[in-house]
Amino acid sequence: MNESAHAQTPSDGMPPPNESAASPTTAPRGIAAAYFDGKSARRTEVRLQLSSLTLAVVDLNGNAVAHVPKDLVRVSDRIANTPYRLEFPDGALAVTSDHAAIERSFRLNPRGHWLAKLERAPWAVAAALLGLFVALFAAYQVVIPKVAAAVAERIPRETETSLGQATVKSLDAFMFKPTALSAQQQAPIRESFNRLAKASGIAEHVTLEFRKMAPNALAIPGGTIVVTDGLVTLFGSDERLLSAVIAHELGHVHYRHSLKHLLSGSASALIVGALAGDVSGVSALVTSAPVILSALAYSRDAEREADLYAFDLLRKVGRSPKDFADAMRRFQTMEDCFRLRDADRKQSIKPAATDAEDDEESSDDESDQAGAASESSGSSAKNAPVTSAAKAAPRASCMTNPDQVVRGREAEAARLRNDEGDRETGYAHTHPVTEERIRAAEAAALR
Repeated sequence: MNESAHAQTPSDGMPPPNESAASPTTAPRGIAAAYFDGKSARRTEVRLQLSSLTLAVVDLNGNAVAHVPKDLVRVSDRIANTPYRLEFPDGALAVTSDHAAIERSFRLNPRGHWLAKLERAPWAVAAALLGLFVALFAAYQVVIPKVAAAVAERIPRETETSLGQATVKSLDAFMFKPTALSAQQQAPIRESFNRLAKASGIAEHVTLEFRKMAPNALAIPGGTIVVTDGLVTLFGSDERLLSAVIAHELGHVHYRHSLKHLLSGSASALIVGALAGDVSGVSALVTSAPVILSALAYSRDAEREADLYAFDLLRKVGRSPKDFADAMRRFQTMEDCFRLRDADRKQSIKPAATDAEDDEESSDDESDQAGAASESSGSSAKNAPVTSAAKAAPRASCMTNPDQVVRGREAEAARLRNDEGDRETGYAHTHPVTEERIRAAEAAALR
């Protein structure tokens, strides 16, 4: 780096001896540059006229703008093809892209600078890319969740409730359908919900809604808990299993997990809320909430927190954490059922229940996906002979009676589960069902 500063143009506006300004009638020669006087944002197109000792700044009309000793001008380092910045001591600045002229006039060797060497070093480029990846990963895994948690705690419950109400309306238009459950079917579930909500101490912040959808339960920001028709069908209206899942969702409400997830998915609202302390723009999240919440998948820590909360809450109302383990095993059986049906379909064996029947029984998006997979198997599957095992298979749906499909094929289901890993359907997508969670619930029941 060449460092120097300049002296101001003489008060009479005339260049010093042996340095003459260009004639107004002819274009001044020199290096084209943009000049900023350091006192305003005005940009002036100028020419830099350099001699062995001085640097003169002349506008396009030939008028002298500044005149300084050359060895006091500070020249910035060159990075790739970025312009050179020539800094003057009074705060003025000249910017030029004529790299060759500046390097020649100031006798610079940019290729010898450490930055230039790093730009040409493959190891440095690789290290920079790796560092960027690590920084982004750390931001995604650690920084953003922590900032989201901090911002969520600063959002008043009233604001979150308004956000939740608007979010439910958006989800109704985006993915939910009106419930088909009768008031008589809803009554015992609402009674269990009210008992759990009262024991949790957050009854004033939570409400229960029913919607027609695949087996699932969701905690919407603001305290709205949605139980789907598919979940009631899967559990056979078993109030014990439904209470366990609702207790888990109350845990998500207590810890405001869905709000934190929503904030994490909207970086702009998160950054503004964290840095400016202004959460008034959170209502803008409503536009993105349906997409973010439909792809909701809680972290292991969030699921563990909600599980532990559910275990304690179930004990408070005279229930056992084992109810939660039984509910998780029911989900696991449903997922095993889908794996077996997919395997049967790939082997051109007629599944235990047609996809159309699944759609009629549970009104589930999963059945639509299964139907698409069935159609994609082509005419060969349709014309394939039906084996005796398939003929003997019971006609049952994975979302109404998965046990009937899995019974007798447990070993095959376990093998497919190990080979394919977790499926992403319904509840198992938003709340991953794992053996770790099941064992934790069973262990809690023994304490």
